[in-house]
Amino acid sequence: MATTQLRIPSDHRFLEPAQVLIERIGRIAGVEEDELTSLSIAVMELVKNGMEHGNGLDPEKRVSIAMEALPGRVVVEVEDEGSWVPAEGIGLEPAEGEALMADRGRGILIARNLARWLDFSLSPEGRTRVTLIWPLS
Repeated sequence: MATTQLRIPSDHRFLEPAQVLIERIGRIAGVEEDELTSLSIAVMELVKNGMEHGNGLDPEKRVSIAMEALPGRVVVEVEDEGSWVPAEGIGLEPAEGEALMADRGRGILIARNLARWLDFSLSPEGRTRVTLIWPLS
């Protein structure tokens, strides 16, 4: 399967159609039916983070989603137009106390708990890039 790419404006109205497409591509790539929702939720949490934190909900800025099926896995890259990299520990442990209501880190926590592997980096252009690897059964 060739890499499938989607670029959407940083506008929440594009989330549902993007999620439908992510699930459809996942199905074609061989993701088990009972894992499709988890895959799409993980990817969409990363897309929302890119829209909100990377692009500041500026509809002129885009979030790019690239999906590729490789032997035994699906690789998803989500890139926004920001240049932030979350703190190394963010999203690794559930928050407690006052941090439970913080507006940062929950989407990453959800994505980390659903995905098998997640990595944040900067693209050669200095944009935030998240790589998610989803193993195929």
